[in-house]
Amino acid sequence: MNKFLKIVLITPVVLAFLIILIGFFLPSQWQVSRSIVINKPPQAIYGYVASFKMGWPQWSDFDYEDPNIKYSYSGPNMGAGASRSWISDKMGNGSQTITSADPAKGIAFELKMENTKFGLMGNISFEPVGNGTKVTWTDSGNTGNNIFFKYMATMMDRMMGATFDRSLAKLKARLDGAVSK
Repeated sequence: MNKFLKIVLITPVVLAFLIILIGFFLPSQWQVSRSIVINKPPQAIYGYVASFKMGWPQWSDFDYEDPNIKYSYSGPNMGAGASRSWISDKMGNGSQTITSADPAKGIAFELKMENTKFGLMGNISFEPVGNGTKVTWTDSGNTGNNIFFKYMATMMDRMMGATFDRSLAKLKARLDGAVSK
């Protein structure tokens, strides 16, 4: 066997081994977080973040990433226990449930995707700042030992951060009275 043929055959095996080896050392924890200050008290913001059916469609860009997405809702309309599930060819099927809610402090939620082990814990918190409220949206998760998810976790901030920024800007525009597109 000539030297060139050996290199052609061995290179993909070595690259695959390196990708797997590096994957084992990638962190399994990930987090994406963005904040914005809104010139309203927490109680004025609460209804927009504690209701998947009435609040989120007014500001969350995630709700519009697939124009053909189909939502269904269960539990209370607002607060802890409020839940929605969706069917989407583009984004995959999943569900989201508010696990805790406080009009002064914000909400926590859990999101799960069907047919995968991917899920996340989310938190939209309120912190008084001057005459307004600092709203911080944080999603975090644990990939476990799944190497594919570990690589995906390294890209979560790039994949989700801009959507967080746009969504929070829409929430601010809606509440501060500016026109939002």
